[in-house]
Amino acid sequence: MKLNEALELVKFHYSNYKHDKNPRVKVLDFEYPGRPGQKTYGKRKDLLGWNLNYFKNPEQAIKSIDVIDSFARLMAATKKERYERIRLFFPEAYKYLRRYQRKYIKGLKRKDGAFWKKTNYDDLIKFDREKF
Repeated sequence: MKLNEALELVKFHYSNYKHDKNPRVKVLDFEYPGRPGQKTYGKRKDLLGWNLNYFKNPEQAIKSIDVIDSFARLMAATKKERYERIRLFFPEAYKYLRRYQRKYIKGLKRKDGAFWKKTNYDDLIKFDREKF
């Protein structure tokens, strides 16, 4: 197995879309509970990440997010601290952070080298936990 410390890149069909029904997302959290104070806080485990379809240069966005995230991991940062670092050092990314409800995600695929591989939410969560 190839060692890969980058955030997962996934794509899927999102049936509850407002602007993008087929997002490509650099995932920060596969089990995002929301923010304290939200009425849905802790009631759902959503996918939280950056929708690359909105960036002018998605390949550069991927590199920037991964470099910042990798450095934050070296400092044993939590997911929230990693997010804050990305927001600080790559402010353009802030406006493209999205939360996706799990029940509306269909046809989930993860980037595996040069190819997209079909997967499911549970496998991604397990893979993410084992990787870090």
